[in-house]
Amino acid sequence: MTASSPTAGFGTLAWIFFLLQLSGVVAGAYFYYAHTERNLARYTFFRQVGIALLILGGVGLLAAILRLIGIPVISQRLWFWILLLVDLAAAGYMTFYMRKILPALEKAQVGKRPVRASQQRAVAAADQPPPAPRPVATTSRREARRERKKKK
Repeated sequence: MTASSPTAGFGTLAWIFFLLQLSGVVAGAYFYYAHTERNLARYTFFRQVGIALLILGGVGLLAAILRLIGIPVISQRLWFWILLLVDLAAAGYMTFYMRKILPALEKAQVGKRPVRASQQRAVAAADQPPPAPRPVATTSRREARRERKKKK
């Protein structure tokens, strides 16, 4: 488990691990940046899953790249087994959350509509008094420019 194997190279299991971590990073980027949901609870869940996948996949890719380079401490199989256990624990928790906790949160959000940013600005603008009117200009634009040039 703790033996360093730089002469063995990157075996089949290591390549599978590398590809799984790469697919985790890609899936995390999709969930965080591109995935859309109407239900706010599911939207929040998938954004958090995206962050977790990006972090876990990034650490796994870093460990795999360091093993490919041949750094002796990281080339130990122990690190890959630890990362695999962390990935499995995270997948188990995500599955538990999706099956047990998320349905209740989705039901609580059914009647509510997500508030868009433009709606928030409109509500905030309605709460404030209207701005004071601008004063009437006493000079023309041309005269104002000439005065500004004279000051320089």
